[in-house]
Amino acid sequence: MSENNASLATLAVLVVNFCRAADTLECLDSLLRIQEPRFDIFLVDNGSGEEDAMLLSRYAARYPERITFFADSQNRGFTGAHNRLFADILSKGFYNYLLLLNNDTVVEPDFLVQMLMQIDRSQWIEMVAARMMKYDDRTCVDNLGITFYKCGLASNRKSVEDPLLGPCGGCALYTADLLQHVYQKTGEYFDDQFFCYAEDTDLAWRAVLLGYRAAYAEDAVVYHKGSVASGGPNSDFVLYHGIRNSLFVLIKDVPLYFLLKNLGWIILLHSAIFLRYIIKGKLVIVLNLYRDFVKNISRMHKKRQFILQKKISKIKEINKFVSKNFYDHQYLKSALKELIPIQLRIYFNM
Repeated sequence: MSENNASLATLAVLVVNFCRAADTLECLDSLLRIQEPRFDIFLVDNGSGEEDAMLLSRYAARYPERITFFADSQNRGFTGAHNRLFADILSKGFYNYLLLLNNDTVVEPDFLVQMLMQIDRSQWIEMVAARMMKYDDRTCVDNLGITFYKCGLASNRKSVEDPLLGPCGGCALYTADLLQHVYQKTGEYFDDQFFCYAEDTDLAWRAVLLGYRAAYAEDAVVYHKGSVASGGPNSDFVLYHGIRNSLFVLIKDVPLYFLLKNLGWIILLHSAIFLRYIIKGKLVIVLNLYRDFVKNISRMHKKRQFILQKKISKIKEINKFVSKNFYDHQYLKSALKELIPIQLRIYFNM
């Protein structure tokens, strides 16, 4: 951290609960074991109902000097809940850093110090990704931030060799200056149209276009359960929002040269997605997500025109943040196993 002592940082930690109070309480317990730096917790219940709200309210009441809690009457999604927090926290003008932390995580005591040490304003490094590991298998990487691939889809960064576009929203440190600048230039923090999934990719792209860069904190360790509030990674909810919102990112943020250069890979990816989920019996979900994408192209294109007018990063610089690979190898291997008959998999030892 080039100009600040981590122990003196004014830091707000944002935690949003949706129907998983037990996970949230475990997360809060791990946060409150941290000795430094000093930070305040902003806790929101996102329309879960009376039981979750009561449990969290009682917990927060035990730490009135550390936790600010409020319960929303409706589920505003990851984007809506955080946008309300951003607007409220940043208006106070007190906090220099905001850290987003999924409620289904448990943290190591020094992770905040390790993340803050990566901030370097002189290099425009004002967003930081953590080392997120699987909660159930703590030797297995969950993500090391976000990697964006030439197929036009982002995924969990699995290796330090992969390019880093930005932090995963499950554990993401931003400077207040970055968030305020992005809002000033693009008109939003997160895009409420996304509701959840790929909103962190969208924010990272807009920050990169404005000249910001991300860093990775190797020793900032967080354990993540993953997609517990949305039915698991294979749920229809995740499929719909994940793919639709990834298409929104292409229309809204990604430079034209990239789209034209990689159009064939993008078409190949979505053809494979369509085939894969038809085979899995999810035709209706797939048709709905592509239909809703098409309905919103005009809206996203208007945002694109506004965003790219503000762009200062050069094409050569942006290229460094995009993987030359088609997509994540592990995911592709898993997807191919679903499409290839078992007899052929045995023959080719897949």
